Amino acid sequence: MTENPVQIKFWGVRGSIPTPGPRTLRYGGNTACIEVRFPGQPLVILDAGSGIRELGKELMQQATPVEAYIFISHFHWDHIQGLPFFKPAFKAGNSFTIFGCDEPHLPLNEIISMQMKPTFFPLAIEDMKAKVRFRAIREETLQLGELVVSTKFLNHPGYALGYRFYFRGKSFVYISDNEPYSGFAPQTHNASPKTIEEAFETLVEDKDAALVEFIRGADLLIHDTQFFPEEYREKITWGHSPYNYTVDLAIRGEVRQLVLFHHDPDHSDETIDRILALSREYLKQNHYTIPCFAAQEGTTITL
Repeated sequence: MTENPVQIKFWGVRGSIPTPGPRTLRYGGNTACIEVRFPGQPLVILDAGSGIRELGKELMQQATPVEAYIFISHFHWDHIQGLPFFKPAFKAGNSFTIFGCDEPHLPLNEIISMQMKPTFFPLAIEDMKAKVRFRAIREETLQLGELVVSTKFLNHPGYALGYRFYFRGKSFVYISDNEPYSGFAPQTHNASPKTIEEAFETLVEDKDAALVEFIRGADLLIHDTQFFPEEYREKITWGHSPYNYTVDLAIRGEVRQLVLFHHDPDHSDETIDRILALSREYLKQNHYTIPCFAAQEGTTITL
């Protein structure tokens, strides 16, 4: 094992809305939030769903000031709703830089502060005593100390970003909300377009292929896996993926490990077990044997 490895911990794994209760005890019911520790670098937090509240409580126990980068994939509630409850942001001496994409007529700082206006919340973002900076980004590559971060626009309503992190020869990709550009996932990873229109679209700009290149060879892919294929047929354009598309993407991108993420709020622990089993079977059928897990609150992956 590498000395001083990268540690990736899941604090929220659910999509759309928090789902506490007996049906979600094992995988967890908090919405998207992941903690990443790169040795010698500021803390990295991926999304600020309800899971960031529990992360914040743990960070309040450390003796030294908290310095962190918070990368927001997009601004749907399940990815920002925990930020007003993130206690370290209200403690003087802590420092946070929030990264995300401006909307066409709304800058990043205003988007984040909107949910904390008096109509919706008793405290304003100005009440945060920590130093909070905002950095608007698009598709680009950032150098943050030893950490290199590349971004990619995804197929999701609004502006949504995927992130790829490079650090000391390791890389992993975080794609929380994304669906196939083709409208439905292929059953085999060498499927061809079904219509002339699809073929023309592929010829002009194969966006799925560009995404495959974005993830290619990553040590870990964390990707939206919200639906069974039959569910996805009824929810095309919602911005989420069936498990077979996610697995297909991992195979085509030749990633070394896959984590299924953004679990549907209506899926129980047992339902997620079935999606995981089917995903592993699909990998096996395609002779691509890599570790594959369903994201679970409290678990840590080491790279």
